[in-house]
Amino acid sequence: MAIAIAHVLQASEAKVLYIDFDAHHGDGVQRAFYDDPRVMTISLHETGRYLFPGTGDVLETGSGSGRGFAVNVPLEPFTEDDSYIEMMESLLLPLVASFSPDVIVTQHGCDTHAWDPLTHLSLTMRGIRAQIKMARRLADAYSQGRWVAVGGGGYALYRVVPRAWSMVWAEMTGQELPEMLPEPWVERWRPIWLAVREDDEAAQSVMGKSSMPHDFPLTFMDSVEHFPAQPRRMSISSTNRHTAALVRHLVIPPSVRQAFPAGRHRSPLAGLFDLLHLNRDPTTSPSRSRSLETPRGPLLLRDFCPASLVERLRPDPGLRTFARLPEREHQLLLDIARSPDCALTLAHTPLGAIVGQVTIAPADEWWEGIENLYEVAIEVSSDWRGAGIARNMLAFALELDALEDMILFAIGLSWHWDTESLGISVYRYRELISRLFGSQGFIEYPTTEPNVSMEPSNVLLARIGKRVDKRTANQFLSRLLSSPNLARI
Repeated sequence: MAIAIAHVLQASEAKVLYIDFDAHHGDGVQRAFYDDPRVMTISLHETGRYLFPGTGDVLETGSGSGRGFAVNVPLEPFTEDDSYIEMMESLLLPLVASFSPDVIVTQHGCDTHAWDPLTHLSLTMRGIRAQIKMARRLADAYSQGRWVAVGGGGYALYRVVPRAWSMVWAEMTGQELPEMLPEPWVERWRPIWLAVREDDEAAQSVMGKSSMPHDFPLTFMDSVEHFPAQPRRMSISSTNRHTAALVRHLVIPPSVRQAFPAGRHRSPLAGLFDLLHLNRDPTTSPSRSRSLETPRGPLLLRDFCPASLVERLRPDPGLRTFARLPEREHQLLLDIARSPDCALTLAHTPLGAIVGQVTIAPADEWWEGIENLYEVAIEVSSDWRGAGIARNMLAFALELDALEDMILFAIGLSWHWDTESLGISVYRYRELISRLFGSQGFIEYPTTEPNVSMEPSNVLLARIGKRVDKRTANQFLSRLLSSPNLARI
């Protein structure tokens, strides 16, 4: 697969997304492209604490210009369908939207199944089918159907592998699977399976589970009664959620996270945001707006933009920092505008071209437990830079007095922002971000937050509102130098 991906890179300008569904970490393909931003590798696997090859930690995110393009999701042993599907939904959609691949390559190792003798994951055919349908969904939505799927690990050779890979082939070719397995196939392989089952006792004593605890399967889907719930189901799901939260925080840009929000409690200041949205609703009162003169012509700044306004506007061709393509950037802005606890500020031309945006949104799960904490993200079209738009747009978005009740922060990341088109070093970019937010009272803080601490060119800046109580401020400052979520993984 690494050779095939390398061939695609040599033969074209395509960007390739590789998703590894095997229970073992996809270390080989990851290593081959660890410093290459044209390839994103995503591996969902059983944690390396218990399974070969022992790699695939969430902090393995790439090196050099490939930083942020290696993604690892280590799952707890005995993870079941529901938790696995939850991880896929919360991570794959925003990652693929942000990367915008031209080709998707997926590896469908089916050793994730509960009957596999070599691993400790506990999926059924329902979970495996969800993987396959997700791959098809992503290919149709993001790579114009360019999808290469291959097999992989799978050691329950008669009960799992044929059914799983038949599902892959059926999905790729648009065929509906029958409910029952073909009778000639069952008769052909049942005697061999019965002979192999006699040796299953050894596998059971080594792995602590049996690969073949029931009769030979007759249907494509597993029977629910064959898979009793794991006694630690809630604990396993909770740990997986913490892992997903850390992955989202590390490798998904802030605007994309807000467009694909994970399940979260309603923001403590959602009532305030509701009020501000209402006061800016064109049906009740005009949106707050301001004209801005630039060397390229006039712009209009608007805050708390409703989705109805965003729908009427169009993205400038250079608006592609977070989702790589203007039309997808526009969809992200629509999703953010529909969120009740996000504030979206836009800069657009009189003819309706969006050239910049500022998002104020609740902090992600990394900062869980800190009230009134919001993250700020900013973007300006590459065609409109150097005209002072970012500074004026940010000042406009942050001048409301209500923001003095909040702690606002921003993280400048060398791989989340469109640094390539700027033509400057990542350290010069760091200085640019610091000056931009510094003009609005943001201060740089030292932190152990992994995105910042593992890359010298990254920076965390924050502004603590004048009316934020001392306890909340101290809690935030204490969190900057601790890693509670990381300690849980």
